[in-house]
Amino acid sequence: MDNLTPEQRRKNMQHIRSTGTVAEKLLMDELRQRGITFSSYDKTVMGKPDLVFSEQKVVVFVDSDFWHGNPVRFVRPKTNVEYWDKKIANNKKRDHKVNRELKKQNWTVIRIWEYDIKHNLDNCVKHVLAKLESII
Repeated sequence: MDNLTPEQRRKNMQHIRSTGTVAEKLLMDELRQRGITFSSYDKTVMGKPDLVFSEQKVVVFVDSDFWHGNPVRFVRPKTNVEYWDKKIANNKKRDHKVNRELKKQNWTVIRIWEYDIKHNLDNCVKHVLAKLESII
């Protein structure tokens, strides 16, 4: 059973960021420190990627372990299980659809888990840089 009232839960959920998360900021700051330029949250690109490298046609999505259902880190809430299973499954389907459509448009899609950024930022940055360099 949820220990918050429906109103408290609603307010709590409203304060969850969809952009500007800690993981996104860490990755963006590190890339900027290395002199890498990109745009962020470009609404003209399907899926509104977190980072967009237009010249190379590379997009980066920083996926939340919870909202995108990290197979290693996702912890299903104990209440309203059916709702959460459906919600996360739909998010995963949407991610796959976005990946497919962007690839059809010749974009290279990179998805990085928030946990990986928070715990191994250097490897995540190297992964992005390697993709960018392989396209040049």
